[in-house]
Amino acid sequence: MDDSATTLRSLKVLNLGDDIAADEAANGGGIANWAVWKSEAGNESDGALDTTKETVASSDDEEEEEEETNVVDVSGDGKELNDSIDAGNNCAECGKAGDDLKICSSCRSAKYCSRECQLKAWAGHKQECKKRSAEHEEALFKTPPPRPDCPICFIPLPIDITQCQYQGCCSKFLCTGCVQAHWMISDELDCPFCRVVATEDDKEYVKRIEKRAATNDAEAIQFLAGLYTDGKKGLKQDHVKAMQLYMKAGKLGSALAYRNVGAAFHDGRGVKKNAAKEKYYHELAAIGGYMNSRHVLGEMEWNTRNFQRACKHYAIGAEAGHSGCLSDLQDGVKIGAFDRNEYVRVLQSYKKSVEESRSDQRENSPLKQLMSMLG
Repeated sequence: MDDSATTLRSLKVLNLGDDIAADEAANGGGIANWAVWKSEAGNESDGALDTTKETVASSDDEEEEEEETNVVDVSGDGKELNDSIDAGNNCAECGKAGDDLKICSSCRSAKYCSRECQLKAWAGHKQECKKRSAEHEEALFKTPPPRPDCPICFIPLPIDITQCQYQGCCSKFLCTGCVQAHWMISDELDCPFCRVVATEDDKEYVKRIEKRAATNDAEAIQFLAGLYTDGKKGLKQDHVKAMQLYMKAGKLGSALAYRNVGAAFHDGRGVKKNAAKEKYYHELAAIGGYMNSRHVLGEMEWNTRNFQRACKHYAIGAEAGHSGCLSDLQDGVKIGAFDRNEYVRVLQSYKKSVEESRSDQRENSPLKQLMSMLG
């Protein structure tokens, strides 16, 4: 079999699998990798969803001080989105149940049925709110989890999603170097990991994904959500169902799923466009280690002139091997928002991360060579 035929054969099979790269290009940020941070006392942003700030007067002996409470109206986002918040579906003050509760936008833990209940609860909720907000901020800027290894070559998966492939049969992310190296010597278009032969039958394809999703496999659930988002493999396009699945997958540990929720709030797919919610779910994705969301967060902070906070995001992404973060961090150095000596350290970490995920199979992958030729 000549090389050109092998390349086309590999590309055809890739199209049977994960179409994340297309969504990546359409939404300007990545899909599949694998962390959340906040920051600087002088540059704090509550990162809240749909924030409505209300001033509450509270008396402490003879002194009155004004406090801000942050409430988010989650009605209209679908029951699953409302259920996704860990506070449950009952008002934290009166216990009333409902799917149209408002949620504290700062800590995202307490829900209220009305402004009156929120105001009554604020005095008791204030300290817990500050504690949870601080915990979120700490998580957002701590060292993210390492990228998982390709289960075949045991080298960290590439940070570039176009160099990864999701296998619905076994729910594994594989590097395209291993996938294509296997297909070049295999007589069948089978999975390089579990050896299940690929299928072009849509019903069988979806059945395999659903089988994995039924076991609460987070990545299978988020991949199934993607099929509903795009209306592919014989499934009717259903953005609301897709959002329900993405939220479930996120709660089960898929950083990629939270990234897709953020993208939905950016595009208005199944929900109303909401920049604050977009940011919040990218933060959850970043906490889970998804570096393209880290890059998105950096851009959001940069565009609102929170340059130091943006550089904190860029530095974390760059150390993990994200080239876009490294490039944007250089701009931070130029304007004095990031220390030059610290940049040298980040650059060394970047080079190390890139080297650790490099292999001859990946460099010689027909797909990577084709992508390079296309620019």
